[in-house]
Amino acid sequence: MKNNGALRGISSVGLWFCCVLILISTATAADHPAFQPVKELFAAMSKHDGKAMQETATADFQLLEHGEDWTMQGLIEAVQPKGKPYVRKNFFNQIRAREIGDVAWVSYWNKAEIQSESGTRTIVWLESAIVVKESDRWKIQLLHSTRVDPERRPKNIDWIQFDATP
Repeated sequence: MKNNGALRGISSVGLWFCCVLILISTATAADHPAFQPVKELFAAMSKHDGKAMQETATADFQLLEHGEDWTMQGLIEAVQPKGKPYVRKNFFNQIRAREIGDVAWVSYWNKAEIQSESGTRTIVWLESAIVVKESDRWKIQLLHSTRVDPERRPKNIDWIQFDATP
């Protein structure tokens, strides 16, 4: 009957190993591929690159920003330095993503650290995106953005900085 103890030990190790694999796959799969154009959009915004911004989105892109309805052209104009240079660093934390065929939605936290001659300010948003596949590439069709007041910002978010895909 010593074999039963050995089998139980092997089973326990196997169960532990499976749990570790599930946890690792969950952590690794956190950023859905449909989230990539969202991160690329904000990287392009940081570079004030309107062409790169347009490449991340569909022709009928819509941004619902804190109670306002924006087009891509309006967003491009809003991020231009207008004689006052600034540096923007982008941080994200994906909350959830779902994909059905050629459509996906992603919810995420977005944080920007903006440095200018007047100092550094931090802005946090809770956002969602509807992303569609065009020619096997994910593109943003709709962004919905809500600014989060400093006193209401969650403290337990693991922010991941994103510059751009090489």
